[in-house]
Amino acid sequence: VDDGGVPRLTRRDRLKGVIDGIAQTQYKNVYCSEYVKQFSAAIDSSEQLGGMLDNATLSTAYPTQGSSLGKQLQQVARLMATRHQRKAERDIFFVQTRGWDMHDDAVGALTDKFRELNDGLEDFVAEVKAQGLWDSTVMMTKSDFGRTLTSNGQGTDHAWAGNHMVLGGKVQGHKVHNEFPSSLIEGGEQDIGRGRLVPKYPWESMMAPIAEWMGVAESDMDVVFPNLHKFDRQKHILSQSALFKP
Repeated sequence: VDDGGVPRLTRRDRLKGVIDGIAQTQYKNVYCSEYVKQFSAAIDSSEQLGGMLDNATLSTAYPTQGSSLGKQLQQVARLMATRHQRKAERDIFFVQTRGWDMHDDAVGALTDKFRELNDGLEDFVAEVKAQGLWDSTVMMTKSDFGRTLTSNGQGTDHAWAGNHMVLGGKVQGHKVHNEFPSSLIEGGEQDIGRGRLVPKYPWESMMAPIAEWMGVAESDMDVVFPNLHKFDRQKHILSQSALFKP
């Protein structure tokens, strides 16, 4: 699903005979057979999901215009509205927004990106609350890398550590989890040059309690997070009770 809905095969009805011929052909090569199986299944599932989304009804006057992020979040809201039809016990959705690599014009660009993020989240959260799903929804931000705390003259450059957000009806919000750096001054304890801070906590710090909240058993945590054993769970990993309300 993209920000415009479910991509479907153009002129599927006209191509049905060709598709059926490909799908019904017996191949000696196991890879060809599996490819054809997946090809046919992808077309069918796209049509099925597309039909569900065509009939999905939202609970708010969700804006149809807006940023790419806003449109992606709207599609997520529509998918959530079809959860019973899809027989979904739980879902994981991924949306993305580009434009954060601000080597120049950082002040103006960051203002625009924060506005885009705020508007998209505001509309999405209102819809999820109207669907009665906010207490069973958690959202988190993620990025490939952080930014320098010092300027290059016009903006910031690639760095390592950064702050991220977790939102949801059951999240223990309005607080900074884990320890904030003791100093943000260049040359501080975690700084390795130009305000590039070495991370003190891993992604697992917030991902592990989210996984537990979603139902991953403790016995499966090392399988889901193969690097988890490298960290002190008491010091570096948030507990489920610390991140979520009862």
